[in-house]
Amino acid sequence: MNFFKVLTAGLALLVSAMGNVAGADDDVQDRLDIVQKKGSIEYIVYRDYPPYSFERDGVFTGVDVDMGTAMAAALGLKATFRTFIPGDDLDDDLRNQLWRGTIVGGAVGDVMLHVGADPQYVARQDKVSIFGVYFREAVALSFDTKKFPSYSTISDVKGKRVGAELGSIADQFLTTTEGGALSSSVIRYPTLDACVKAYAEGKLDAVLAPRGELQGLMKTHNAGPNLAPPQAVQFQGIFRSAWEIGIAVKKDSPKLRDALAKAMATLIESGEMKAIYARHGMDYVTPGLR
Repeated sequence: MNFFKVLTAGLALLVSAMGNVAGADDDVQDRLDIVQKKGSIEYIVYRDYPPYSFERDGVFTGVDVDMGTAMAAALGLKATFRTFIPGDDLDDDLRNQLWRGTIVGGAVGDVMLHVGADPQYVARQDKVSIFGVYFREAVALSFDTKKFPSYSTISDVKGKRVGAELGSIADQFLTTTEGGALSSSVIRYPTLDACVKAYAEGKLDAVLAPRGELQGLMKTHNAGPNLAPPQAVQFQGIFRSAWEIGIAVKKDSPKLRDALAKAMATLIESGEMKAIYARHGMDYVTPGLR
């Protein structure tokens, strides 16, 4: 075979291969069809993240677990859950858990729960759809009423023992606000769970943390009546004190997205979502409400 015949044959094979790839892209199967065929839907949730997704007495439980199970039931499916340790940022988590998989060949899940839904962040996503915004989280302070004769602003915690999770937004805020005047009051713990446990045991005067987590953990650790319900703290400057939470699926699965959005709306409208949060000692705060 001469050179030109080899070249022509090679080009023909390349064009054929490109056509096959294009056809594969056009025929991507919506994950709704996949989960309906297997009869179950796999949720990706954060590991050791009470009160949202965690193990207690050998049972995997939490708000996100109850919510995912209820949505799956609405779709006529069984819910399964896979946990992961968060990466450096949400982009890493979405890539590794939802649309590409890890470099070492890890599988992707069907749905990821508890996804930050900042509108600007959502708008720039080209691989995933973030939707079904269902909860508004806000940083809040709970304080021991026996240790605080009064409380009106965050400045009142100066000189008190204020617990915060190491490296959290609450930790950063307390360390830098008012020129660092409150930094000496901060007592850091590796997890919020450990922090609230110490608080319930009387080792702290207050805790600053996301309100939902704080409420749930105060229930878990049987916080006494002298520990005030968490109240929102408005941050000044670069720190965000409140944010919305939603769910995410891969961009190429609009049918799954629409089915889950409908299931989520039903949970909220029926009051079941509020009941799920209440079971874990939390107030259900709808998006837009403060």
